[in-house]
Amino acid sequence: MSTHRWLLVPALVLSACVPPPPPQIEPVAVRSNRAKPDVLRIATRELTSAGFEVSASDTVAGTLTATRVGEQRGNFDYITCSFAKSSLAEMYLVSTMTVTVVASGFDVAIKSSVLSAYPALASSPLPRPESQTDCASNGVIEKKLAAALGPS
Repeated sequence: MSTHRWLLVPALVLSACVPPPPPQIEPVAVRSNRAKPDVLRIATRELTSAGFEVSASDTVAGTLTATRVGEQRGNFDYITCSFAKSSLAEMYLVSTMTVTVVASGFDVAIKSSVLSAYPALASSPLPRPESQTDCASNGVIEKKLAAALGPS
């Protein structure tokens, strides 16, 4: 067997063991008869009560961004990940979930993203790079916000 084929077999076996990334949810759209400042006030209340920290808010533009950082399973109320339970990835996961609320007229858009990092593995024999696809929102926080922001 040639050297190229010899290297290809382990690579194929390892790639077959990698689970597919969790599905990324679409932004949630809500119709609300509330003014932008009210939308942002309610979103701030809901997000901070869920452990998020507001990192940016602009009542004129109608935007709010909040993040929540969790180690290991710290964000698992709001995210799902593609790796196995009790895996090295899960044990060393630092997930940052970001939720953005944009109010424009009667329309409110709620979108989220999750950054997965593994800083404790950086100098290990099994380093794992940061990823935008290892974990995704499970939709719980978006549904909670949509219910709070819907028509009053």
